[in-house]
Amino acid sequence: MLDWRQFRPMSTWVIVKADPRVKKTKGGIELPDQILLVERKMEGTGHLLKVGSEASKKVGTALEPGMRVCYRGFLKDAFQEFGKEDDCPVFLLKAEDLLAIIDEDTQMGFCS
Repeated sequence: MLDWRQFRPMSTWVIVKADPRVKKTKGGIELPDQILLVERKMEGTGHLLKVGSEASKKVGTALEPGMRVCYRGFLKDAFQEFGKEDDCPVFLLKAEDLLAIIDEDTQMGFCS
């Protein structure tokens, strides 16, 4: 398995660690894995681990490791999945697939 720490993303690529998905609603309803997979295809959130040298220019704002972001199309345009860390996928993604920088305490998706 590849280790993301051994990679430096080039140009407009970023390395992202996906946030864990909530498997139970606030009302206590358990969500089946099929619903979680559908949500992952629509949008995702995660933390930037590494940022390519041109990524900030591509999106028009400064990107730094540690920022929480929202991205489109879970792994649709991802180049390489590095496996999981703390049971969350880590992958290489194009900066233009980032939709927003979000606050740490903001919850997104219908499972939050």
